[in-house]
Amino acid sequence: MFIPLVAIFAVVPVAIGQFNGILGQLGRKPGSCPPFPDVGICEMSCYGDYNCARSLKCCRTACGGTFCISPVTAPISSNLEEKPGVCPRPSGPWVCSSRCKQDSDCRGKKKCCRNRCGANACIAPEEDNSENEVPLII
Repeated sequence: MFIPLVAIFAVVPVAIGQFNGILGQLGRKPGSCPPFPDVGICEMSCYGDYNCARSLKCCRTACGGTFCISPVTAPISSNLEEKPGVCPRPSGPWVCSSRCKQDSDCRGKKKCCRNRCGANACIAPEEDNSENEVPLII
């Protein structure tokens, strides 16, 4: 009698993990997550859209947690062109989670640039002076 119970306890966690994986694939709701919202939630409060009420989606936060939020049904900005200016030399705090994917994810004139840690962040650009440079002819 003892051996069958041990076998059941060994199989149940695997079955639950597989079931959650299936639910995650089948329970995907329409829409997209916003680009890494900075909401101060760093723990996992959901594991898939199936954990969220109504039309909410389970999305990652800037510090690596998850939470339920209304989906973004259209891009935040339809202007996918690169903003003027160049990304400055990486500096500032060591923030290692990306907060943007492209310039249009950033407000105002800020650009999506690599920071000291290699993650993407919205940063004020430097002026692009490459047009005013005179080539050095040797």
